[in-house]
Amino acid sequence: VEELPLRKVFASNGPFDVPFAEFDKFILRDDRNRLTDLQKTIDAFRASSKFNPPRAMVLNDLPTPGPQQIFLRGNPNNRGPVVPRQFVSLTGEARTPFAKGSGRLELAQEIVDPANPLTARVLVNRVWLMHFGKGLVATPSDFGLRSDAPTHPELLDWLAKRFVEDGWSLKKLHRRMMLSRAYRQSADASAKSITRDPENRLLGHMNRKRLDFEALHDSLLAVSGNLDRTVGGRSVELFGPFPSPRRAVYASIDRQNLPGTFRNFDFPAPDTHSPQRYLTTVPQQALFFLNSPFAVAQARTIARSPHVLWFTNPAERLTRIYRTILQRTPTPAEFTVGAEFLKTAGPDGLALFAQALLCSNEFAFVD
Repeated sequence: VEELPLRKVFASNGPFDVPFAEFDKFILRDDRNRLTDLQKTIDAFRASSKFNPPRAMVLNDLPTPGPQQIFLRGNPNNRGPVVPRQFVSLTGEARTPFAKGSGRLELAQEIVDPANPLTARVLVNRVWLMHFGKGLVATPSDFGLRSDAPTHPELLDWLAKRFVEDGWSLKKLHRRMMLSRAYRQSADASAKSITRDPENRLLGHMNRKRLDFEALHDSLLAVSGNLDRTVGGRSVELFGPFPSPRRAVYASIDRQNLPGTFRNFDFPAPDTHSPQRYLTTVPQQALFFLNSPFAVAQARTIARSPHVLWFTNPAERLTRIYRTILQRTPTPAEFTVGAEFLKTAGPDGLALFAQALLCSNEFAFVD
C-alpha cells in the first residue's frame, strides 16, 4: 500500500518524469559544471580520435521556411520589404519564386543552368588563372561593369561552352588547357615580345610562376623522398613537434589561429573571401629555408640518401644532388663553385649544399 504513492510519483507523466533535454535544469551548479567538462572531453575525443567515423556538417531546412526580409544597409534592426526566394535578375523580367522548401536546390539548379553562362565563365577563368598565373579576366571575382575586360573574350566563351558540354568535367578542362600550345611555351621572352606586350596580356610566352606554399611544401618532401602520397583521411598538422609528411592539401587549418608559416607564404585568410593568391617577398620566407627544422631535415635526408652516398667521388655526389633537387646536371661554372664549397664545408657540406639548392629561385619557380 505504501509503494503505490511512490509509483505514482516516479511513474510516467509524474512530477519526476523530466525530459532528458531538460535534465540539466534540475541539477546543482557544481554538477552542471562537471557535466559540461565531461561533455567537452567527449567532444575533444570525437574530434581527434583516429577511430572516429567520417562525418560532415549538414544543414536541415525548417519544415516551413519563414519570410525573407531585406536588412537595409545590412542592419537587422532596420528592416525593409519582404521578398520571395527567387533567382537574381539583371533585365527585370518576371521571375517565379522558389517553391520547394528553402529554395536551395532550385537556386543551385539556376546557377548551373546552361542558359546562365556566368558560372562557367567564372570557373574557367579561375582554372586559367591557376595554370597561367593571370586570368583571362584580371578580376576573378568581379565580372561586372567595374571589372577588367577579358583579354581573349572568344577564348573564354569557347572554353566555358566546352566545359558545360563536357559535363562540367574539371579533369577535361585541365587537360585541354595544359595540352595547349599556349601552356607549353617557355617563359623565356624575346626583346620584341617584351617591348610590344610588357604585361604579356597576349600570351606571347609563358608567365613565370612562383610555387604557392602548398606546392613548395610538397616539393620539399618529394625531392627528399619523404612525401606521403596516401589519398584521403583526416587533416594533419604540417608543423610542430611531430610534423606530418602528408601533402599540404590535408593540412589542418585553424581559422582563429593560422600558423605563422602559412601567413609568411601568403596563405589567404581562411575566414574571408580571397579571389586569388597575392605574392609577396619578405625575409621570413628566406629564413624558413635557412632555419626551419622542416627544411633542414629535408636537406639532410637528401644528403644522406643511398643514391647520393653510393658514390665515393665528391663530384659525383654533387651531380647527384643537382639531379635530385633541380632535375638537371650542373653547368661547368656551377660545378666549380660547388666543388670549392665542398672542400671547405666540413662533414655537413653535402647537407648545406643541398639546402642551398632548396633555397634557390630555380627550385621555387616554374618556367
